[in-house]
Amino acid sequence: MYDSDVGIIGSSDEAASRPAARHLDMFHNQALVGLSELAAMLGVRIDVSATAAEVEFPVRRLQPGETLCRAGDPFVALYVVRSGFLKTVSLDGAGNEQVLAFPMRGDAIGVDGFDQGYYTEDAIALDSCHVIIVPFVRIAALAHRVPGIERVIYAIFNRELVHRQSMVRLLGMLNAEARVAAFLLDLSQRCGRLGWSKSSFVLRMTRQELGSYLGIKLETVSRALSAFAAAGVMDVSRREVVLNDLEGLRRKLESPSAKDLARHVSHKRAVGSMAAPSRVASRASAWSQMAA
Repeated sequence: MYDSDVGIIGSSDEAASRPAARHLDMFHNQALVGLSELAAMLGVRIDVSATAAEVEFPVRRLQPGETLCRAGDPFVALYVVRSGFLKTVSLDGAGNEQVLAFPMRGDAIGVDGFDQGYYTEDAIALDSCHVIIVPFVRIAALAHRVPGIERVIYAIFNRELVHRQSMVRLLGMLNAEARVAAFLLDLSQRCGRLGWSKSSFVLRMTRQELGSYLGIKLETVSRALSAFAAAGVMDVSRREVVLNDLEGLRRKLESPSAKDLARHVSHKRAVGSMAAPSRVASRASAWSQMAA
């Protein structure tokens, strides 16, 4: 649906794109996404001038199991999921996999490489995916002549920051069954924001991957899902999930620790939305000077 061949886009910022362009030459079956679509996907309103309307980014298609980027690869671009589901993982010295996130439409991948200069996580497709490639040197250079593009950069970083902080608090304060409930509620809300069903969806990840993400064993995930089904809160058949009682699922989170969690998350969102832009602006300025 998105297939087409694409070369390097733009002329005035071509020099700034060259390092990322060499990295992108290996990608095939790419389409183009305009700046306005990228901003809308991130929930950012910007005025797209005639100049900005010409700014486009390539889209990479991934097959299930294909790797988008690997830990240790040089950081050259941010990635924004256009469709499909992925997982980001880290490996310990023994090769054991720790799932860190399940990015879906509108989520960013590669933020971990911003400070280090290289990616620290593997990103792997769980099903057929389309991912927008945002070369950071290029978008930093564009910030000088395209009003509002900084808000796109801030949105990418802030969404990732808020989500990760929320999940860290969540996993540190809830018991195993409540973690599963919280994950299902979070996925329900994310689907709802995208205009999808909030109560019926397919889990793209295996139960083992979900357990790795939640910090619990596979058997514990299965027991929690079975308990929810037995209570009539949900129906589950393999990976197909139907949430029959969202309020009942929310009651699994009703505890003093969960209330503390809500306050912490609210506070972190407020702090994150203020702190992230200044830090990103500083780093973006450095990248922009490199691109000049």
